[in-house]
Amino acid sequence: MRWHPIYFGANAHYPMLTSVRTAFAEAFQNLRNNFFQTFLSVLGIIIGVAALVAMLAIIDGLEKLAREGIAANSSMESVLVRARTSRRIDGVVVPMRETADLRRDLIDSMLLAMPYPAAGQSYLAGATMVQRLDTSEALAVRYTAASLPFAEEAPTPTYGRQLEAADDRPSGGSVVINHVLARRLVTGSDSLSAALGQSIGILGGEVEVVGIYPAEAGDERMEAILPLRVVENLPEQQTSPLLAIVNFDRVEDIAPGRDFMLEWLGERFAHIEDPVEAVANLDLVKQLELGFTVFRLVMSFLIGIAVVVGGVGVMNVLLMSITERTPEIGIRKAVGADPRRILAQFLSESVAISTLGSLIGLAVGSLAAVAIAAVISLWLETDFEAVFRLRTLAIVFGVAVVTGIVFGTYPARRAARLDPVAAIHRS
Repeated sequence: MRWHPIYFGANAHYPMLTSVRTAFAEAFQNLRNNFFQTFLSVLGIIIGVAALVAMLAIIDGLEKLAREGIAANSSMESVLVRARTSRRIDGVVVPMRETADLRRDLIDSMLLAMPYPAAGQSYLAGATMVQRLDTSEALAVRYTAASLPFAEEAPTPTYGRQLEAADDRPSGGSVVINHVLARRLVTGSDSLSAALGQSIGILGGEVEVVGIYPAEAGDERMEAILPLRVVENLPEQQTSPLLAIVNFDRVEDIAPGRDFMLEWLGERFAHIEDPVEAVANLDLVKQLELGFTVFRLVMSFLIGIAVVVGGVGVMNVLLMSITERTPEIGIRKAVGADPRRILAQFLSESVAISTLGSLIGLAVGSLAAVAIAAVISLWLETDFEAVFRLRTLAIVFGVAVVTGIVFGTYPARRAARLDPVAAIHRS
């Protein structure tokens, strides 16, 4: 790119970059000479930017708090991946002749290739008969086999311990059961903890109870949780379809992450039409994002009024500066100053004033956001904090430049169009 020269005087010429640098230097000099007047004029920008920064930081903090709460109490950030077993044809649901084999190693490879921060877990669910080894009594149990460690929050045992990553091995034999099954195992005992250490027969193998967790209220079904690798190596392993749950760190990654998984698995089973399905609460995700976006836009519009008032103040400062410096502008134009040079000078001064106001507003807004977050945390007794992102800084500088250009254009064009003779006569 070539810099076009701008002429000032009869023979002198400066590259555009040097001209802009000089214009900013002169602008800040004028700010120092009329600092108090300039400060009062840009007070609207300071207030507007400070309110904008504080608002964005508080909204981002609220969004973070909401997402953490939702992630802890729902499956909103989870995507369920499973093989498609049927298809609707002419309004009739028919079973598929061939289904995708979602092996554990395939799911692990998919998670490694995932371009978004996420953690996943493979599951196998079914029902079978469990045999008490001491009495040979058979009990109907619903079981879940999961890869370890748990990607989602698992039931907390009231007795014993939870399954650990070390339990997920072919030679392992650990199982965690619920209170209902434990009660059937400890017939004649007053404490459910007596079930710990007992061995039970399941799927042709033998496992040991290492933990007991409470059942849901009103649920009288007997349940057990086993390591997935243990179940895969039991003699009577059932061929139930394997499914996976992928938990994303960020809500905004759910939709593209879901699309990635469908495409990635579709390439591995290209001979099957729509081999897998990925189920996610995308509607809830969209509603959450839409709610915060609308809130940001509404607040930004209201706060923008203060920025406009500040811009009018900047224009007022420049118009007064033009009035005071009319003779100077006339002399400079008389000796050959290019009108573009005068235009660049006053536009640079406008941007410099807006930048100064925006920087002060950024500092004030950041301090206000931290103080507001501290008050909210104390008042609501929660861990709330203001979140500052690079986007906020970019918005602040964008407001500074746009305000300076928009409200500085008219005064700058007016200065550039001054008649040198008439301007000199006013000296």
